Amino acid sequence: MKKDKTLLPQPVRSDSLSNQLYGILKDAIFAGKFQPGEALRELHVAKTMDVSQATVREALNQLEQAGLVVRTPNRGTTVTCFSRNEVRDRLAMRIALEDLAFCKAAGNLSAEDFQELERLSAAIEQGIRDKSCHDMTLADMRFHRLVWQKADSPVMLRTLDQLTTPLFAFLSVLHGSGLHNLHDAKPHGDLIQALRQAKPGAIRAAIRDHIAGSYREFLDSGTPSLDQLLQKPEGLAAMRKG
Repeated sequence: MKKDKTLLPQPVRSDSLSNQLYGILKDAIFAGKFQPGEALRELHVAKTMDVSQATVREALNQLEQAGLVVRTPNRGTTVTCFSRNEVRDRLAMRIALEDLAFCKAAGNLSAEDFQELERLSAAIEQGIRDKSCHDMTLADMRFHRLVWQKADSPVMLRTLDQLTTPLFAFLSVLHGSGLHNLHDAKPHGDLIQALRQAKPGAIRAAIRDHIAGSYREFLDSGTPSLDQLLQKPEGLAAMRKG
């Protein structure tokens, strides 16, 4: 099925064009409007959005920093393909950093923070019931980012943002393509309970179970990259039946 490349009904009009365009393109990638490995051509985007190529270039630089696109000199920009090896490496680093971030944050979370985590957890569940990949992913990212912020480490926060944004996009594309059942998403209640206990061992166990389970099917499928899986989804379907 051909993807709708329409991003907005009207051209972008703002003082911070590149920041707004970055958000639009980021949402489009999360929504699967641009497929892994697909080229993002500066001139085409500039004409479509009625902005300058310099604005597009700045937005693409931000996407590259977020790990959502790959820019190759003299070859252009493509949406990150999410190879199995890259997903595995990012997961290993994410688990290690989230272990640390959640353990550091546990003692800093207020009653209001826990209320917000409960609200976001409920929003994630609502997104699953509504079959809204976008709403679920957005609430999921906000849930984790709130905890990272409470770890009181700007360096760790920036690193986790850069490390995990492509992983959230990866899951969003899987969900949106029907290759991963939304109802298989790990609940966040166990994470909240572990944070309330503030015991490092319980937090680490909850983090590992929560993160690794979401990607296990893809990693075990033998498919080298997400773009190949989207082209030949029968590989994952066969693995499920097996």
